[in-house]
Amino acid sequence: MPEPTALYRHYDADGGLLYIGVSKEPQTRWMAHRGNQEPWIHHSVRRVDEWYDSREQALAAEEAAIRAERPPFNRKHNYDDVAFNPSSWPRVEGAGRVDALAALIRQEIITGRWPTGYRIPPLKALASAADVPPRLVSRASAVLQREGWLRFEAGHGLFAQQRPKLPHDWFQVQGFPG
Repeated sequence: MPEPTALYRHYDADGGLLYIGVSKEPQTRWMAHRGNQEPWIHHSVRRVDEWYDSREQALAAEEAAIRAERPPFNRKHNYDDVAFNPSSWPRVEGAGRVDALAALIRQEIITGRWPTGYRIPPLKALASAADVPPRLVSRASAVLQREGWLRFEAGHGLFAQQRPKLPHDWFQVQGFPG
């Protein structure tokens, strides 16, 4: 049976939004935040509660609010996803599939189709688009993390990184003339 659930927002003394969350008991949740020594907790001077008929409604409202309002201390939902059209990716076949997959992902970042700071699609979606096992995309993502093209955030996924400094021979290795 649905239970009323609050979407709560915490603000600092200047009215700046700090954090958004959901709870059936916002005051109890506030005490838990204080006990966990959350980094924003000492700046919070005001809490505003917005009640919903069910937890599901409150969770949907929380996601929308975080994406729209970008509170600085929320991590979940506080990012953008890259645009991805699976049909635009070629099928990856033959030897060297890990390198080919890494090249595909790298190219998405280099061209700016996958902007820095945006979350890339789940590895399973990339594997499906390229018609390869997910383990191969996982290996390609590990290569790109070592190279600095991808950044992993536990519980959130992989994010495109700023273009790293390229080795002096990178263009020749990639097959560019000159």
